[in-house]
Amino acid sequence: MTRTSQTNSMAGCSRIRPAPLLLVHGSLASSRMWTPYRGALGAAREIITVDLHGYGASPEWLGPAPMRLADGAALLRQACAHRAEPVHVIAHSFGGAVALRWALESPERVESLTLIEPVCFFLLQHLGARAAGALAAIRRVADGFDPARGDADPVFAMRRFYDYWNGSGSWNALSAARRQMLLAHYRQVGRDFAAIFAERFSPYALRRLHQPTLIVTGRESPQAALLASAVIAEAVPEAASVSVAGAGHMLPVTHPAELTAILLTRLGIAAPAEPKAA
Repeated sequence: MTRTSQTNSMAGCSRIRPAPLLLVHGSLASSRMWTPYRGALGAAREIITVDLHGYGASPEWLGPAPMRLADGAALLRQACAHRAEPVHVIAHSFGGAVALRWALESPERVESLTLIEPVCFFLLQHLGARAAGALAAIRRVADGFDPARGDADPVFAMRRFYDYWNGSGSWNALSAARRQMLLAHYRQVGRDFAAIFAERFSPYALRRLHQPTLIVTGRESPQAALLASAVIAEAVPEAASVSVAGAGHMLPVTHPAELTAILLTRLGIAAPAEPKAA
């Protein structure tokens, strides 16, 4: 495990108590992405999942105003409204940005945060020249989903988006049916990007968060995701970070064993017993 120079160790983030878990997915996913984790994490705690706007069982955003992170945060608030106690939040990618927004709005509802590469790209502007190249790269990806661009090509935009996060050639390796399924979310991905870049909270605002916070990254992830994660890890007072070797941004899908081990340690849950040999 690694940590940034201004964060505490994992031991500093271990003061968490039994409480329900709220699992939040990212763009182009749904609550179903957490299915492989239920067996290990749900043995001792209640698990709450949510589908963000436009994914899974939730309809696309049709509000009169553009979608914002606060609109996603409202879904988290609704999902946990029936629970008196605060929850441990585990969130990936766009879901991590939504979870941070909710934690800032309702800190009393959050017991701890475990954020897997939260894509708070708006924070990169605070790094100046250090993040200029990474910010320009992710803005090029986002531009393909901008409805104001008359030359926007959904197939090109989605291919560039998918390859950015999964590696060059990943889009072409998908089946035609899978590509069509992902293309159906083209407009929602655009709303997700718009919500990210419209957000305005600063690293200074994150200093108000005093929940134990763990930032999880993949060592092979794009620089924009790694730099945004580093800003958060350095800003939140009770934060630590851990990096998964050989993993990229989609580590909850590609490295479930490694992430499960991190989460079990994080939550103080004993690993499931290995089945005995016959």
